[in-house]
Amino acid sequence: MPRPRAFDLDRVIDQAMAAFWRRGYGETSMADIYAATGLKPGSLYGVVRGKEDLFRLAFDRYAEHFRATLPQAAEGLDAIAAWLETQRRLAVEDPQRRGCLIVNTTLERDVHAEATRALAQARLAEIRGFFLRHLAIARERGEIARETDLDRQADALLGTVVAIMSLARAGADARTIANLADAAIAPLRQAAGRAGSSRDQRVGVGGVVE
Repeated sequence: MPRPRAFDLDRVIDQAMAAFWRRGYGETSMADIYAATGLKPGSLYGVVRGKEDLFRLAFDRYAEHFRATLPQAAEGLDAIAAWLETQRRLAVEDPQRRGCLIVNTTLERDVHAEATRALAQARLAEIRGFFLRHLAIARERGEIARETDLDRQADALLGTVVAIMSLARAGADARTIANLADAAIAPLRQAAGRAGSSRDQRVGVGGVVE
């Protein structure tokens, strides 16, 4: 009969996530994990097969936190702007400047197994999907021009998030990170303004198209 675990696995995953997030997978040894969790070598036997398995559990836990940052009460450009602002704030207000574990894992891809790289790519695709979904809503509402290439804009916004978090981990100043976030949303806001002006010019009294 197997012995019950003498530790809280959820707590251990959170502590391991913090260690991996701070130091990176390649620079975090199992000795570091044992030090961070207070466990003894071999304590995780039967729960995970090694460091990579533990990292995937930690990565999935981080993905839960990431999803919780997505705006729930906004749509279209408001949702995009709100999430970029959240990413800016998370980047500059973290005193350890850890960046984003999803982005960090993608940049550290050479030290990971293929299954872990696939997890990171799937989360990047999830971020891109968020942008694509709200860009489509924005276009449908007339917030951006009908001819807007949604795929191209979604790729650019994903690149902005990757850049924000990479620069944060590199120690970039808050102004640089804020400017990057602003530069991503400003053209969309300007396009929304132009679209609104165009509609105003075409619609006469009582909403009749002239």
